[in-house]
Amino acid sequence: MRIGSLFSGAGLCDYGFSLAGFEHAFFCECNAFCRSVLARHWPGVPVYNDVRALSGRELPRVDVLTGGFPCQDVSCAGLRRGMEPETRSGLWKEYARLIAEMRPRYAVIENVPGLRSKGMDRVLEDLARIGYDAQWQTVSAAAFGAPHIRDRLFIVAYPHRDRSLRKPGLLFAPARDLGALPQPGRLFAWSGAGPAGSGRKAARNLYRGPTICRVDDGRAGQLDGPVRLISRAEFKLYKARIMALGNGITPLQAWYVARCIQMDMGGCSTA
Repeated sequence: MRIGSLFSGAGLCDYGFSLAGFEHAFFCECNAFCRSVLARHWPGVPVYNDVRALSGRELPRVDVLTGGFPCQDVSCAGLRRGMEPETRSGLWKEYARLIAEMRPRYAVIENVPGLRSKGMDRVLEDLARIGYDAQWQTVSAAAFGAPHIRDRLFIVAYPHRDRSLRKPGLLFAPARDLGALPQPGRLFAWSGAGPAGSGRKAARNLYRGPTICRVDDGRAGQLDGPVRLISRAEFKLYKARIMALGNGITPLQAWYVARCIQMDMGGCSTA
């Protein structure tokens, strides 16, 4: 199964799809640092830099088109300006345009839960206008073992009536139904519901590992070394990496969505 990725960031969502066995046909990302990360981990795959310049008629055909358009203007942590043309979140219109031009079997739209109250109606109306139905679900990172909640909304769209005639019912399967499949990490029993509440205790109830951890920054030999001042260039790189991670998701959240799509297609890979 081939996948095209828009608003790719550093490829955290894409890594989840790769774990499920999807093959990437192209990426599109405006941030130069993130493009360098994509080029390193998916060598030879085209990486475009402007979604507005893409033409669906010229891109490779894919089974799945995925991407998380900018969330700043729909996030509860932002100014909630919505999806007007002058906003960053207004780039959704380019995503909708490419879905209409490419007509993939599935389109996966990832964003923050704030979209449900600030722009969800626009997304669903645009999908309906171009002939796509949709299902959606909020997926918690804590449900897949992360020591934080980090809810993300996933909308999976497909051509109108195509799926309902072939396989009626819910596309999103409870994670327990995926438990028998090969998986890249420990999968927690999860009914599809989010944590009970928004506090730290609610997240810890879902997370079964240690609540204090550190992330390897790529320099394992220096993790326990002496503290030293870093150069301006090192700080710039560190800042770029932190921003890329902050704009991403936990890969297993995307892996779960990818598995649901594979089950809906009628098969699954052994990745």
